[in-house]
Amino acid sequence: MASITVQNVSKQYKGGEVQALRGVSFDVQDGEFFCILGPAGAGKTTLIKLIAGIEAADAGKIMIGDQDVTDRLPMERDVAVAFETYALYPQRTVRENLAFPLQAPVRRNEWTKEAIEARITEVANLLGISELLDRYPRQLSGGQRQRVALGRALVRKPKAYLLDEPIAHLDAKLRHRMRGELKRIQIEQGITTIYTTPDQLEALSLADRMAVLNHGKLEQVGTPDEIYKHPANIFVARFVGDPPMNILDASLDGEWINLADFGRLPATRTSKEILVKLHNSPQVKIGVRPRDLELLPVAAANALCQAEVKHVQVLGETSILTLTVGALELRSRTATFQAPERGASVGLTIHPERLHYFDANTQRNLELLPG
Repeated sequence: MASITVQNVSKQYKGGEVQALRGVSFDVQDGEFFCILGPAGAGKTTLIKLIAGIEAADAGKIMIGDQDVTDRLPMERDVAVAFETYALYPQRTVRENLAFPLQAPVRRNEWTKEAIEARITEVANLLGISELLDRYPRQLSGGQRQRVALGRALVRKPKAYLLDEPIAHLDAKLRHRMRGELKRIQIEQGITTIYTTPDQLEALSLADRMAVLNHGKLEQVGTPDEIYKHPANIFVARFVGDPPMNILDASLDGEWINLADFGRLPATRTSKEILVKLHNSPQVKIGVRPRDLELLPVAAANALCQAEVKHVQVLGETSILTLTVGALELRSRTATFQAPERGASVGLTIHPERLHYFDANTQRNLELLPG
């Protein structure tokens, strides 16, 4: 087990035409489950390859424990890697693929045949692939291949696991179970784990801490709770949370929070502090989580405005509503038994203490800026 430090790491492709990583820096603590969250093309896989030593960084430093491994070969880093793309040996059975990391020359004297077989059985049972051990990769489905690829990483007990979207191709039920199993394994073994995913729910449920990556740039690092409650900017605010945060144009004054096409709310202590930070420049972006958009009867005295229900998405006990207020489109989350029908008119209000404030130009969270 070991900590991992990434210091100002950059990576380019195609002679600099593609900037995959832009000065990325973060620390992963010893024994921590650290998620890297970002959309496709954010640079997640590139980052895993650089930490593993599969590719070389153009700039920056990578530390594993107290050792600078920036220029070391993969075999000298003692990390286990699982990629979304499987990378299984087609000429070897599942059993042989799982055994391969334990039979590498650098570990040849560490594992007896009996110990290797016992470890393969343990990991195969965990991943539900025991009946596949004598098959070849070509005889497996995509989800089965991904479980084998994950098993090939988990079969070892290295300094760190580097898991690149390792359960992306599993069905929803198995993916849910595997999330719990991976977290349990990591806690029991205490092995430092970096886990990449485009799924914000996956990151929020697994991570001790997480980083949000976008177009090769690190947007924010923190605990899931910190990132959800205090997003660094509008990108993070909308990417973390489902449905995404609603963003409204607004202006502030000493008495009111004026929401374009929506209405106005009484100024709060926070909005007044924001106005001071902006040197009395009133224009801001206001963020509202769908769960904080409250539905009311149209005639309710405290309704800020009237909206039309454009669409209702029923998700069991919870429903997601798409609402229109003039040209503005909003999302709201509500209990299904309280959800209005499509085409209905409703009143809307927001609790002023639950607003998020962003700079209209930089899109940064104004509450996180120094006064």
